[in-house]
Amino acid sequence: MPRPRSWELETLWCSNQRRRRGNGWAFPPNVRKKLLELTAGQSVIHLFGGQATFGVRLDIDSRVAPDVIGDAWLPPFKRDAADVVILDPPYVALNQQMKRSLLVAAGWIARRRVIWFHTIWIAGNAPCSPERAWLVRVGDSCATRCLQVFRVSSSKRLPDPHFYRGPALKYNRWLGPQQELRFALEGK
Repeated sequence: MPRPRSWELETLWCSNQRRRRGNGWAFPPNVRKKLLELTAGQSVIHLFGGQATFGVRLDIDSRVAPDVIGDAWLPPFKRDAADVVILDPPYVALNQQMKRSLLVAAGWIARRRVIWFHTIWIAGNAPCSPERAWLVRVGDSCATRCLQVFRVSSSKRLPDPHFYRGPALKYNRWLGPQQELRFALEGK
């Protein structure tokens, strides 16, 4: 039997009538308005900063002039660095380990909440439990987005020191001491 949730799923309608149609990686106006409402009076870090207009913006792409140039999978922020962390990763397929790594890292940095905005609905994990959610209509013939708010627990999980699969695996060589691959020595 499914566990009952204490919140109702809401909808957020974004009009097609925008002044700037090609707004790149910026939030749709109604999503931006909702994010400002949810984060009012709180410190905010965007781990995929893009074109966000508030908070501290981390992004790997220096062309968007972020406050911090860095990778969201290896964020350079300490525990409880901000009240809220917003995750708006690129709209590509994310496997379970990638989603979990992002949520754990964001939960480590956030004191109160993690907000997820993506085309993929995610489940929470031990340190991040679902609190509120919206299905977002961003335009005609578009994939529906999910805007989810997670409450961060005081018992946090330390972010993984290494990646075990997915595109972030390439970072492992910088995260620890270099090791030889043993299969070259096998069979001798």
